[in-house]
Amino acid sequence: MRKIIIYGIGKIGRAYIERCAAQGVEGLELVDSDSSLWKTEFCGMKICSPDEILWHEYVLVVIAAGIQHRGEIFTQLVAKYKVPQDKIVSYVDAVILRKDECYNWGNMKFNEQPGTGTISSGREIGSKLNRDSLNDLEKFFFYGDHKVVNKWMHYFEAYERFFSKYRNKNVSILEIGVFKGGSLQMWKNYFKTPFNQVSVYGIDINPDCKSLEEDNIKIFIGSQEDRDFLRRVKKEIGKIDLLIDDGGHTMNQQIVTFEELFDLVDDNGIYLCEDLHTSYMELYGGEYKGSTFIEYSKNLIDYLHAQYSETEKLVRNKYSDNIKYITYCDSMIFIEKKEKTTRSIEMQV
Repeated sequence: MRKIIIYGIGKIGRAYIERCAAQGVEGLELVDSDSSLWKTEFCGMKICSPDEILWHEYVLVVIAAGIQHRGEIFTQLVAKYKVPQDKIVSYVDAVILRKDECYNWGNMKFNEQPGTGTISSGREIGSKLNRDSLNDLEKFFFYGDHKVVNKWMHYFEAYERFFSKYRNKNVSILEIGVFKGGSLQMWKNYFKTPFNQVSVYGIDINPDCKSLEEDNIKIFIGSQEDRDFLRRVKKEIGKIDLLIDDGGHTMNQQIVTFEELFDLVDDNGIYLCEDLHTSYMELYGGEYKGSTFIEYSKNLIDYLHAQYSETEKLVRNKYSDNIKYITYCDSMIFIEKKEKTTRSIEMQV
């Protein structure tokens, strides 16, 4: 059994430990520097002093504390207890793999299957992968030199399927939701060659994201719910080839962004909205069959067929004339555009 330390038994640590216990994680040892907690228990596990731990026996140390304390704990682990840095991970970067689940890894293959009923780091999972099975985006994610990227694993297969045709061409990309800046770097790395022009744009409401700009990456600060802001961005950057909505994921944000920026995508470009599962989550305004982006986007299927409508309740609009394909997959919708046409034509030869 893998032996894992969870360091930090405050509010964050307790919530994380309860999550681990609920998902069947085994082999945990709890540690905190607060002496008043030593020899007490939480979730049936004894809380230990860091001085009584044989650190070399543990394969992973998860720091479950607020950001203001993580650096201090990390320094203590490395300097005082000589824990190798590659064995230390923040709880926000740790991956809990349940025993009773079969996970969707897209097309990625493993030389050694990651253990279940345990916690792993992204680095550890990357070390078990068969590199020959990875596409360039996956290689960059696991092994590239980049800022933090946070993505569902099955997204990479879909990205490759829909975006690969834009490689080696002049291309412009807008991603809503900058986070730590790593995904903008990923797009630049994926598309840029010495022989083409790549322009990557980002939108985020956090003003700190402006500092993440670099060559070929420009970031706009504003809310994706602010129609005037989106119109100013649209006016400044002109047409783009790819738009990725990975922003706040609320229903109003996704709907407003689509209504304002669908026209920003050029003919033969793609509009992608990610994390559609929030349409089923109350936190984001989601509800099964409610006023969600999933339900909103289903109307596009009707618009795609409006030319055949025999009722005035469904008439042709700009979506009818400009959408070529609509593809749904787990938590994603890819909307591929075409040059404007008003009618399909049938013939027999």
